[in-house]
Amino acid sequence: MSKFIDREEELNFLRERYNSGKAELIIIYGRRRIGKTYLLRKFLEEAGGIYLLAEENETNLEDFSLRLADYFNDPFLRENPIRSWGAFFTYLAGKSTERLVVVIDEVQYLVRADKGFLSTLQKYWDLHLSNTKIMLILCGSLVSFMEGMLSAKSPIYGRRTGAWKVEEMDFFDALDFHPIDLETAVKAYSVFGGVPQYWADYDPNKDFWDNIRALLLSKGAKYYDEPKYLLKEELRDVSRYFSILRAIALGYTRFGQIADKARIETKSLGKYLNVLEEMGYVREEKPVVGRGRTVYRISDALFNFWFRFVFPRRDEIEMGFDVVEDIMEEFTEYLDLAFEGIAKQFLVRLNMDGKLPFRFTKIGRWWHKGEEIDLLALNEREKKALFVEVKWKDLSEREARGILKDLERKAELVGLDGWEKRYGLVARRVEGKEELKEKGWPVWDLEDIHRAAL
Repeated sequence: MSKFIDREEELNFLRERYNSGKAELIIIYGRRRIGKTYLLRKFLEEAGGIYLLAEENETNLEDFSLRLADYFNDPFLRENPIRSWGAFFTYLAGKSTERLVVVIDEVQYLVRADKGFLSTLQKYWDLHLSNTKIMLILCGSLVSFMEGMLSAKSPIYGRRTGAWKVEEMDFFDALDFHPIDLETAVKAYSVFGGVPQYWADYDPNKDFWDNIRALLLSKGAKYYDEPKYLLKEELRDVSRYFSILRAIALGYTRFGQIADKARIETKSLGKYLNVLEEMGYVREEKPVVGRGRTVYRISDALFNFWFRFVFPRRDEIEMGFDVVEDIMEEFTEYLDLAFEGIAKQFLVRLNMDGKLPFRFTKIGRWWHKGEEIDLLALNEREKKALFVEVKWKDLSEREARGILKDLERKAELVGLDGWEKRYGLVARRVEGKEELKEKGWPVWDLEDIHRAAL
């Protein structure tokens, strides 16, 4: 990855902890390819310190000993590797009379190999390390495991002094990766989301579909088996999880629908959905206001694309067929929901800059009995609401007016009696946009989104 984008907040967090001068036990975590290691290496460039990468083997202590020996120029340690985690932490305590940053990356592998690792850390933190100037950063990629480390059941509960989950970039930060046109960027974000490594691998000199072929839609491509690889890291039997994700990707989003499509008993489905939520691949969604039924969405863009378009076409891909033509028509429909997420980020940005009719405190989707509103932004204290439809289409002024009028009808079903209501539209392009704005309709298209990105 050649660019450092949108991680100033995380860097500032680490800088503040470093400048405390006190013993710090920091947890940094997030899904794979999100840029954690790049962030930590950037921090180490500033602060100095040692980076230790755990592997799936039994020689981590020996490997760490050699790294420490090199870092501290300790010939004795080079000849006499550390034999226990207790001795490892004691050695670090002895070297931490001055500020010392130690990063242990992929810490989950240490815990898998030695169930007592965290208990030993807790013991030596209490005995020695908490009285030193060490800044110990534990980093991991298995989100459910790392969140378990933060729970009250964890041996190091109460010892950590800070924790940060590294999240995906938003659409506007992803734009900084490559000089591509906004329409292509929307398509790329709908597939790769805000995962930095995926964007780093995207070739801006190639057509969008050529990139998708090279990265996803050909046997042996770098991300051809990405969801399978990520799920197998955390789960033993992935088949049922595959069935659930496939069902959701195809639009079966309600609990009963998912159970039927995935052929899983409803009494068992909740357990599987909870695991996928903990891993960050599925989210539970409820209407922003009212009592519409709960639905489930795939949170990860690449998972969503893969389960909808790649997984069902594996046989053709394995035989070397080009499946792009087969996907293109359906992809337009897929983009509608993806563009809705980008429109939401756009409105949040306008909200922060004070460029909306009012400041909203809550935003989300609304649905009830077959009726849906793409985005509903609310200020509950002031009783103000902005209803917004999102369309990945080029609209004439007449079409736009029709959509806005229908939005007024649907707004009456929400039941916000006595509220001040505004009605807006976000589309790919809107003819007569300025005339509609002059008449009081908040209407935006890609041109406005591009302006917000500058």
